[in-house]
Amino acid sequence: MFQKFLILFLFLNVSVFSTTFIPLSLDKQLEDANGVLRAKFSSLEYKKVSNDRIITEATFKIVESIGIKQSEIINKNNFKVIYPGGKWQDLDYRVSGAPSFKPNEEALLILKKTSMGYAVKGLGMGKYKIIETEDGEFYQSSVFPKHPSLGRITENDFDSALIRKFGADLQKVKSDKFVNIPVQKEVVEKNKSGRFPASVERGPAQVELDSTKEASQSSNPIWIVVLFSLLGAISVYTIRRSKGHK
Repeated sequence: MFQKFLILFLFLNVSVFSTTFIPLSLDKQLEDANGVLRAKFSSLEYKKVSNDRIITEATFKIVESIGIKQSEIINKNNFKVIYPGGKWQDLDYRVSGAPSFKPNEEALLILKKTSMGYAVKGLGMGKYKIIETEDGEFYQSSVFPKHPSLGRITENDFDSALIRKFGADLQKVKSDKFVNIPVQKEVVEKNKSGRFPASVERGPAQVELDSTKEASQSSNPIWIVVLFSLLGAISVYTIRRSKGHK
C-alpha cells in the first residue's frame, strides 16, 4: 500500500511532456532563427514564469556568434539562453527532447528571440555537438546523431548555411562587456563666465578672442595701479603748493 502511494505521489509531482522530432535540413532550421552561437556552458538555474510553467536559464561563455547584435551581448562570459523545463520546489517539469549540457561543454546553438530572451530553437534540435577529429572538426545534431546529413556537418557546410541566412559566418565577439554610449552632436556653448569649456576644441578665431579678453583682463590691475599713483602725485603736489602760498 505504501509503495503504491509513493508511486502515485511521484507521478503527481512530475509533469512530463513528450516531443516528436522530424529531421529538417540545416537551412530549414535556420529559416526563422535570430542567431547562432558557438559557446561554452557554464551553469544553469530554474525559474517559474507562471503557475504551472518552469523554464531553465542556462549561462554560456560566447566564443563566436552571428545574428545577435553587439548591444544584446552585455557580457559575453555571462550570456543567458532559455528552454522549457526544470525543477521548482516540489514540481518537476520535464520536457522530452529539451537540450542538456555537460560542464564546460562547447556547442553550437541555433537561437530564437522571445519576449523572455533568447531560446534554443526547436529544443534539442537547436543544439549541435562539436566533434574533434584528426582531420578537423564537424558538427553533429544532438537529436539525430546518426542521420546521414545532420549527423555529420562539416565546418565549411555549416558556414555556407550561415552565410546564406545571415550574410556571414560566425564572428568573434570583440569585447567582454558592451557599453552603449550615444553619439551626441558637437555644440559649442559658453558658460556664464564667457569662457569655453576646456574639453571643447576651439578654432583660431575663438582662441584669438579669448586671448584678447585675457590680455585685457590681465592689464586691468596695471591701469589701476597707474591711476592711483597719478592721484597720489597730484595730491602731494596740491598740498605742497598750498603750503608755499602760506
